[in-house]
Amino acid sequence: MMNSTKAGPVIGVVCCKKSLEGYGIQSVNEFYLHAIKQFGANPVLFPSGSTAEEIKQLIGLVDGVLLTGSHSNVAPARYGAEHDEPKKDEGRDALSFALIDTCIKENVPILGICRGFQEMNVALGGSLHPKVHEVEGFNDHRESPLNDMVIKYSPAHPVNISDNGTFADWLAPLDNIEVNSLHGQGVNQLAPGLTVEAVAPDGLIEAFSLQAHPFFIGVQWHPEWQATENHFSRILFDQFMISASERRSPYDGN
Repeated sequence: MMNSTKAGPVIGVVCCKKSLEGYGIQSVNEFYLHAIKQFGANPVLFPSGSTAEEIKQLIGLVDGVLLTGSHSNVAPARYGAEHDEPKKDEGRDALSFALIDTCIKENVPILGICRGFQEMNVALGGSLHPKVHEVEGFNDHRESPLNDMVIKYSPAHPVNISDNGTFADWLAPLDNIEVNSLHGQGVNQLAPGLTVEAVAPDGLIEAFSLQAHPFFIGVQWHPEWQATENHFSRILFDQFMISASERRSPYDGN
């Protein structure tokens, strides 16, 4: 894990909008916050529904951005689909898509996990399978219905590491790793410009990068779960924090 006597980088974390007993709630799973802290950084929450001007100001306060997973899904209209989607969070969509655009333009390190991974693909012009398990040739990638988190987040299948990507450099000589699986949607058409980093045995794309960017990486699985105990998760979060530290905030004094 990253370790320094200096203050760690600041990571902006997207929130989801939910309803709790009639109240509108901004929320994020604590697994993500714990992982950020474990790897030497400080999380700051970005509220769903932020305006373009607010996002511009927020980006100036952080060194990297994390797009989290969520029980909601990207609105179908975002990728030209017309199916009914009962689990929308269009405020989250607006926030994430604006952040992705800004992070690309300003070379801000950004990591997308699960929904965040799907947002990255759609934002750059790709599309999604609304229900991977209903597509011929693909396996069922959904999470276990049991409430035991150890079971939900346990390794579900391997992914094969692409030869020409960033992961191959990080993991050599390994050419596959075991990952968990808690998603119903997945990549259909990969966005132009993205490099495939990992693929499931059934052919589903599980990770990608934007090679021209300092750190633009998305993974379909959940590396935040017990991140310090997993070999690849340690590498992923370490590299994310290194990239964020190299950018640094203008308020850091460097």
